[in-house]
Amino acid sequence: MTALTSAGPFVRRAASLNNLQAARRVCVGASAAALGLYLASPFVTLWNIGSAIQTHDMMALGQVINWSELDASIKHQTLSGLHLEQASDDLPDFGSSFATTAVSNAVDFTVTQANLGTLVDQAVPAAIPANQPAPSFASLVEKASVRFTRIDQFEVDVPLPGHEHDTPLKIEMRIQNWRWKVTKVEFPTARTPIMQASVAPSNA
Repeated sequence: MTALTSAGPFVRRAASLNNLQAARRVCVGASAAALGLYLASPFVTLWNIGSAIQTHDMMALGQVINWSELDASIKHQTLSGLHLEQASDDLPDFGSSFATTAVSNAVDFTVTQANLGTLVDQAVPAAIPANQPAPSFASLVEKASVRFTRIDQFEVDVPLPGHEHDTPLKIEMRIQNWRWKVTKVEFPTARTPIMQASVAPSNA
């Protein structure tokens, strides 16, 4: 009886250690599962975007877009190109201001949920030349470059057929309200040529 009584604390301690180890295993397993879901979540969102475009499900596509940030992104790209053209044409300040306002208003009017179907119908043919067969979403994903730029930001670079000498299509997504949202899209543009300095000695 005395031996059983003296062994009681050791039994309780062993049971406590077993419970602690079991709790740790549960925590480690839950953390690993959460990390796996986090790493997979942007790829699931990308796949849903591709499926929505292929099936023309604009309702589903619109749910993964942050419209205000996408509007600002497209407006910035459009105005950047406009300013370059204006610099080469040397427009007066009034003409430059008017053109900037007109383009900004046009983007605000166009980049909306109501016009999403039209935007997709116009953007896809514009991105893929007419002499190129439409690639499957899976083939585009295979060539894509993906990266986490921040813990809440994910970027995808997609080289498009017919734009081998242009920049890739870039899609930026961020976690907002516990969901990945498309916040920025950069369309292919001509790459800026890199100037190479000559290292050959001068004959002068």
